[in-house]
Amino acid sequence: MTKASPFVIALRGALAGLASAASTEPLDPAEALVAMKLVRDLEQGLARLEQKGPPEADLISIACHDLKDPLASIVMGAGFLRKTVAPEDAAAKRVVEAIVRSTDRMGQVIGDFHDLAKLETGRIALDLRPWDVVAVLQGAVSGFEAKARERNVQFQVHVPAGPLLAVCDRARLVQVVTKLVANAVKFTNAEGRVALRIEGVEPAKGGGARITVSDTGRGIPADRLPSVFDYAANARRTPRDGPGLGLPIAQALVLLQGSNIEVTSTVDQGSAFSFTLPAPSAPRDERPETA
Repeated sequence: MTKASPFVIALRGALAGLASAASTEPLDPAEALVAMKLVRDLEQGLARLEQKGPPEADLISIACHDLKDPLASIVMGAGFLRKTVAPEDAAAKRVVEAIVRSTDRMGQVIGDFHDLAKLETGRIALDLRPWDVVAVLQGAVSGFEAKARERNVQFQVHVPAGPLLAVCDRARLVQVVTKLVANAVKFTNAEGRVALRIEGVEPAKGGGARITVSDTGRGIPADRLPSVFDYAANARRTPRDGPGLGLPIAQALVLLQGSNIEVTSTVDQGSAFSFTLPAPSAPRDERPETA
């Protein structure tokens, strides 16, 4: 029997959440029929994917082919349910919102695995140039705050007063910090705190920018710290127990930008993930890119 890939394991977890959301609360018979049909469609797509047992290099193209249509059906079906549920039907609204969240999560898993496959085969090209990282990340703060609000977690930002120039790929920097924030929020209880800190590095130490995402969450046991960026190890853990593919992707993208994510953690006190972006070597009068 072919061993399931981390991608299929992760999708199985997302599908289980979707099926649970569709069956936990009573729906109108027509709505329930639509919801369960969407679950069956995706189940059949996953079954075909598992039967083919392709080498990992071919997995993405087959996954896109076999999962694109059923996932699109689920998205459209969830949108239909969202519009037709009566405003006063609180139970049905909760179920539909759970389906929407699970569908979004499944789409993220597919996107994450696609990125990971491209990273492993060297098919991601970065656009490295000087950017004002304060402006770049402040432009994404509203999204970080939204993630925190979903879990009733406080989100704090600590940045220098002026611009801070460093070399990076703007889009990938936002992607890295988004994944670090999402991971921090996931493992922080309600009323806890997640913070983004951006600070300059002394010229004597090379200059550039130091970016840290910290939390007051449950922390990481010492025996798990060595494998926190290992996608295979994370895929074997349950969605509640592990960070999934976000941290391995973040680490790979930071490595491509000439740095490395460092992690410190204490159980029941929280974690901090930090990386440094290099200072530009361009002349001082060259104008930096802004967000």
